Amino acid sequence: MRVVLPPSFAVWRYIMASNVSATSGKGIAEKAKEVAGLVKGKPYVWGGKSVSSGFDCSGYVGFVFCGLFSNRINDFSLNASGFSTSTLFKDVDDPVSGDIIYFSPEGTLPGHVGIVYNADMWVGSQSSTGVAFVNFTNPFWGKRSRKIRRLIESSPASVSAGLGSLMVRVC
Repeated sequence: MRVVLPPSFAVWRYIMASNVSATSGKGIAEKAKEVAGLVKGKPYVWGGKSVSSGFDCSGYVGFVFCGLFSNRINDFSLNASGFSTSTLFKDVDDPVSGDIIYFSPEGTLPGHVGIVYNADMWVGSQSSTGVAFVNFTNPFWGKRSRKIRRLIESSPASVSAGLGSLMVRVC
């Protein structure tokens, strides 16, 4: 069932999720792809956390996770370094769909976060592109120090609860 609120409820967005199997990583990756499609062509916005205005890196990642785990909105309202230290995630060696990729700050470059889409690409909001898919071998990002983190408490049931017609609060 799809609920429609009057326009005065501007902090709420309704998103139709893709018809995806409810495996944890694939569900997260497909939600990331869906949200990327909604903001195609919109620029990076420092502090941005919404489809209407655009995203910064952590705003995009948080929005994707809030869309799948709407009962845990505060858990995913983090900045980039918050995703790197959150106890909701564990460090892993090999990236799989739905993992978080975190780039450590280096020199004048700030920390950065995105979502692993598949074995070849991750998706995030970059200042140069807005939300975009990036190849792991990208000349800029491929050289940066990174760590991969996986959501600990993602079960097929918890992810599937966020799939279908759902109401997503903008974090």
